[in-house]
Amino acid sequence: MKVFKQLSPRQIARHIKSFHRGSFMVEALGRFEFQGGVIDLKTLSCHQALRLARQINLAVRDLRTTALLPG
Repeated sequence: MKVFKQLSPRQIARHIKSFHRGSFMVEALGRFEFQGGVIDLKTLSCHQALRLARQINLAVRDLRTTALLPG
């Protein structure tokens, strides 16, 4: 399990994109689980954690779309 000391949605999104399934932890918010590049929102209860998960899911989607563009 990867532990992030600071909240960095883009960095977390890169980690999630690299692995198909797993978990990570943000020190201030707790543990998150993901599968298929998307954070499982059902396991979260804190509103701040939900907001973070949505930001990360959007960042993962952005990384996927930019990787498809010719560069």
